[in-house]
Amino acid sequence: METIIFAPATFNLAETTRMIEVANYLKDEAHCVFFGFSKTYKHLIEDAGFTFYLLNPIFTLKQEKQLIKVDQMKSIRHPFTFKIVEERVKNELAFYQKKQPKAIITGTNITAFLSARIYKVPLIYIKPFALTREQLSLHDAPAPKQLTQKIIPTNFIWSICKKIILHTRWKPYALKRVSKNHGLTLPKYTIDLLSGELDLLTTHPMFISEVPLPRNMRIVGPIYARLDLELPRPIKKVIQVAKANKVKLIYLSMGSSGNKKMILKLLNILTKLDCVVIAPIKHFITGDSSENNFGENIYLTELLPAHLISKEVDLSIIHGGEGTVQTACLSGKPFIGIGLQYEQELNIWYCEQFGNALTVRPNEIKDHKIINTLHKIFSRKYSQKAIEMKQLMNIVGAKNAAEIIKTEYL
Repeated sequence: METIIFAPATFNLAETTRMIEVANYLKDEAHCVFFGFSKTYKHLIEDAGFTFYLLNPIFTLKQEKQLIKVDQMKSIRHPFTFKIVEERVKNELAFYQKKQPKAIITGTNITAFLSARIYKVPLIYIKPFALTREQLSLHDAPAPKQLTQKIIPTNFIWSICKKIILHTRWKPYALKRVSKNHGLTLPKYTIDLLSGELDLLTTHPMFISEVPLPRNMRIVGPIYARLDLELPRPIKKVIQVAKANKVKLIYLSMGSSGNKKMILKLLNILTKLDCVVIAPIKHFITGDSSENNFGENIYLTELLPAHLISKEVDLSIIHGGEGTVQTACLSGKPFIGIGLQYEQELNIWYCEQFGNALTVRPNEIKDHKIINTLHKIFSRKYSQKAIEMKQLMNIVGAKNAAEIIKTEYL
């Protein structure tokens, strides 16, 4: 049996679970193994029945938070020093030599884009459409929210930003030096560095089916977590009581990209409202002085199976990660999205245009804004569009991805 290596950034929940979903459809045809440099979500991989190899250098929690800030465009500082990149690539190459893979599948493990090319093994990149060359080349690509309050017209400044992004040649020094040491020539433009021999797009086809794509890029459709967990009995009881009392149920989740300050602001607003909130965000605020100061309508938990809980509630309040948005769409319930970076804003924008979602910017999290948005989204119009969206979510992206991989590489 041939080996397929999965190389997710294992501090990222969505990316880790996306890889698990694809591996589940490949495991009967290939020996699927995982590696990563973070312990954060390795238990999910092992719980799914796959072997995970933790390679050095292992990310610290501080480094993981630093990378999340870079992803959200809140910082340009990153932990990828020459020493770290050199050691990671060396250990990845040794791992490939030992496992002899037919292909490597990644989300955004940066050094895999170097090591796979150096080892000359096919790299499959499973990713959203957002921030690809093809998406940024669209003349009507929505502008980031940060640009919409500038004095200069948004479209003008956004067109300049897109040109800069598409034609930038800068690459981090560490990546350039390690590549040179291995005789690897990097792509000319920065944006093309994050591309594989095969790019599989997880964005829903109805949003991008008319976009011209290159031969190495294919649409597989939504891939989202289906954790093999049950809803805890206490949470089932909370849901039962809320429904019996006809109280609105809200699911609040911020994934890997949330932050304590924003979550506390949301909870302090929701605790004053006539609703029941189930929030698997305990890990964000454990030890905070506010942890036990919320009303009896707030239920803080550890990680929950989102595809189960979102079906039971009346509404989700979520960040804009693609998998999280897709899970909300599958529920048949409307959602409020809080985009923390451009890719998340775009995922929410698609749904807002469809009519099953509303967006709130992080700096708009105030009592009146949340209350008004809740009042608006609980209208019949949004509920009907959410049901329509659910009917369109019958695409199994993980299965589609696996079939392409089998055909091309096994």
